[in-house]
Amino acid sequence: MKKSLFCFCLLFSLIGFCSISLYQNPTIDFYTWSQKGKLNWSDFKGTPDYKSPEIAITASSVEFSYYTKGTVIGWQVIAKYFPDRSWIKKDKQSPYVLQHEQVHFDITELYARLFRKRLKESVKTSNDILMLKSIGKDILRDWQKTQDLYDKETNHSINEQKQAEWNKKVFDQLQALKDFAS
Repeated sequence: MKKSLFCFCLLFSLIGFCSISLYQNPTIDFYTWSQKGKLNWSDFKGTPDYKSPEIAITASSVEFSYYTKGTVIGWQVIAKYFPDRSWIKKDKQSPYVLQHEQVHFDITELYARLFRKRLKESVKTSNDILMLKSIGKDILRDWQKTQDLYDKETNHSINEQKQAEWNKKVFDQLQALKDFAS
């Protein structure tokens, strides 16, 4: 049986984000989107970088793995949140900022659902491994663009009208893809 794992991890914040690539490490504490539900400030356990302009960082990832046995293929896609890599400057905590960070994690789940949907529609046998990997690259690219657009349009939550629009938009998209939930 052949087994592979790919992980895409993005760190998001109120003032910007950077992307990193991370391979699964079983010693890293995480929550899956379905396990966690809504984030709380107690979930931001990392040490803040007070030299950084960011107010908060939400570390989340879309991870997928697959296996093959003959022509049979199986796969798994998970949206994860990493509390030890997520942080907030304690003097900046507010329910409004927390909601902005929650939407970053919700976008992660949204792209996990889109990934599951595309895999279910397109990947049928082990002959489709290249397609699976291509879909993964597309998802990562689109996920990064969406996270960038979210922060740009909301001005990292400063634009309250746009923040409210994004809150609804992401909620509605998650509802539309509920059949592909974690």
